[in-house]
Amino acid sequence: MKRFILAAVLGSLTLGCVAKMPENREAAFIYAVDQLQSGRPAIAASAAWRYLEGANADDPRYDRAQRLLARSSQMMGLRYAAAQSFLDIAQGRRDPEILAEAVRGLQTIIESGAYDEDALVEGYLASAEIDGLPEDLQAFVDYHQGLRDARLLRRRWAKDNFAKLPANSTYAADAQYVAAVEEVAGRRITSAIEKLEALEKQTNLSTSLASNVRRSLARLHSTLGNYSEALKRYELLRQEAPEDPELLFEMAWVHYDQGDIRRSLGLLLALDAPIYSDLIAPDRFLLEALALRRLCQFGPARRAATRLKAKHGDALDELYQGVPLLKSKALRGAARQRTAVRTQSAFYDRVKSEQLVLDSKGLSPGLTSHFATLYERGVNEAKRGLEAKLSGEVDALAEELLQAEEGVNLILHELGVGLLRGRERAPGPPLAPAPKVTAGGRTVYFRFEGEFWTDELDDLIVVAEDRCIE
Repeated sequence: MKRFILAAVLGSLTLGCVAKMPENREAAFIYAVDQLQSGRPAIAASAAWRYLEGANADDPRYDRAQRLLARSSQMMGLRYAAAQSFLDIAQGRRDPEILAEAVRGLQTIIESGAYDEDALVEGYLASAEIDGLPEDLQAFVDYHQGLRDARLLRRRWAKDNFAKLPANSTYAADAQYVAAVEEVAGRRITSAIEKLEALEKQTNLSTSLASNVRRSLARLHSTLGNYSEALKRYELLRQEAPEDPELLFEMAWVHYDQGDIRRSLGLLLALDAPIYSDLIAPDRFLLEALALRRLCQFGPARRAATRLKAKHGDALDELYQGVPLLKSKALRGAARQRTAVRTQSAFYDRVKSEQLVLDSKGLSPGLTSHFATLYERGVNEAKRGLEAKLSGEVDALAEELLQAEEGVNLILHELGVGLLRGRERAPGPPLAPAPKVTAGGRTVYFRFEGEFWTDELDDLIVVAEDRCIE
């Protein structure tokens, strides 16, 4: 018992020492270093802020105190606050010794996928004069500067920046991918495929780049009618991104174009699984109706076509009612899940979630007040950026919805005509033979009853009867 009481007393004394903040700024700086090394980021951040409250950018320890604040913020999960401190250090270039660490801190935040693209990339990395960094970090900067130049069609500047990249750098491979995309933009498809296939053979590709290369090759081969080459890449992508619904949808189109209608229907059936409920692809219902139409399954084809209204009826109703696109809850919710908006949407959600937990971090009143102001501005900026991204994406989504509805109306008309023609098959490539379902053998067949097994979603085949008369 005495031993327990003694331990409790010592523990309370230790906590008391930790909680006591030095009034002297220099002592507060040393205290912040000690607390960060001891794994107490909230106290370290508060002590660093105590130093910064009486400092300006000319203070010899200003950047080092900012670094303490940035590191502590990262440890507490406050990435937006950390990014602001790292950005202040990097833009100021006051202390060359820690410039590289600040840029590396920004790199970590950018690679998280939820970051302020306007401030960190467009506002600094892609436009500032930054050199003298370690080779791998300099490659990160040179790549982003070259990418920005390429997007602005400043091809000579982009080429100069990309030429600085070490040949063995992963960013050199990223730059080659940008060059291939430029070939696609110039409608030089054969050249683009050659560049991508050469890139595909390299061993220094990041996981995300390897997937992008394969997806691009799959799409280009599909466009040229090289369906076997396209499917070869898609099969590899299935292993790398087993939970990507857009991948299954693209594969469904390729199988349809190849004439494997039942395989296409199986992939579309998989998209009904709850795990894929967030997929926004209005023309998937059109594809389902087209596939069933080629089998002269008129009733199921009609039901498939009308599912567009069931899925996106709210958005279509708001379009026809004249609701401004950015005020349509249905369109906004769908657009936020799209690839073009994903980074900005994730950044907005991240800043909001970090703002909500500030009071629970145990920071000093002064730092809590500073962060409250910082995050209020951050949320407003993130919201402004999100609205700007959504503006273009809701327009694109609205157009896709209207085109899909027009296609659905057309297929419904063709279904009626098809009935009058006596089950004549719609034009298209020869149909792949249906799989044979036998009563014997080692294979067991089960009737599908709406239960989805996630490890089988990309292997489904709809054994639908061909009811056409030729």
